[in-house]
Amino acid sequence: MRIFIRSLLLGLFAAVQLALIPANAIDLKGWVREDKEFTQHQALLFFFDRLRTLSQGRYTGRVACCEDLGGQAKVIPVFQKGEVDIVLFYPSALTKDVPEVEVLNLPFLFRDPAHMMAALNGEVGAEYQNMLAAKGYAILAWYDGGSRSFYSRSKSLVYFSDFKGQTVRIAKKDHIGMVEALGAKPSQLAYDKLSAALKSGEVDIAENNLTSYYTSEHYKVAPFYTFSHHSVSLIALLVSSQRWKSLTESDKALFRQAALESSAEASRLRAAEDADVRAKLEKLGVKFFNFRSASTVISQMKTTYEPVVKTPKATDLMLKIMTTQSPAQR
Repeated sequence: MRIFIRSLLLGLFAAVQLALIPANAIDLKGWVREDKEFTQHQALLFFFDRLRTLSQGRYTGRVACCEDLGGQAKVIPVFQKGEVDIVLFYPSALTKDVPEVEVLNLPFLFRDPAHMMAALNGEVGAEYQNMLAAKGYAILAWYDGGSRSFYSRSKSLVYFSDFKGQTVRIAKKDHIGMVEALGAKPSQLAYDKLSAALKSGEVDIAENNLTSYYTSEHYKVAPFYTFSHHSVSLIALLVSSQRWKSLTESDKALFRQAALESSAEASRLRAAEDADVRAKLEKLGVKFFNFRSASTVISQMKTTYEPVVKTPKATDLMLKIMTTQSPAQR
């Protein structure tokens, strides 16, 4: 009987919710590369929920994932045609039209995710939005996509000198120059062989985000994790130019508000996940440290920075980012 009553109440609630949606409601289609277990997917769902509330039900939304439309490269032309309304894109989707976006991928450019969000929510972010708008991209907000740091099988990595002579496994060849600037030897060993290589000593150091470090169980063979934040991932929340042009100014304001709130939610979810994972790792005996030689590394990375920072505009953006204060510094 209780199950019947509960089912009846749930059915009534769903019916009421549907009744509250205006008959002429516009159903938006969204896309994100990752599935529901990832914070950016959850934040995009939050965006649609807030937009629905702010618009009093005039706009609703549904989120498609990688398995529905394919990867980012396949979604770009679909989005440009207006067949998808809202997307979360990584910088690689935007560099072809605005090469200066590549600056945002430089290693050690951001001190940590908070510094990145401070820069993108300020003057630098506004400049990027204007440059991308000129190419037909309407950016509503920026998301914190997490950061990668180093972990070692034998010691902390607090100072520049701690890397000298060490073999560092990297995921991208773009980071070869970074590792060499640290005085270490880069390795692009296959990921599925990394655990055994750390255990045997073939590799001394690896790098990844905190969650992957935990789920891969690399902490069992490399229990020293140093927060270097050498690679901070940003994600752009965009609306298609076709949809954006169709909106009234008041509705554009609602989209922006929902986007900014979802950006804050993405950061909150990311911080909560990292705190939870760190607590679990500490109980498992992992030792945590903070890297203190980022400026020294940057001064040694001429060969990594020069191919990217090759225009006055790119140089200006890089310097503005580096001099942006994090919330903790204000």
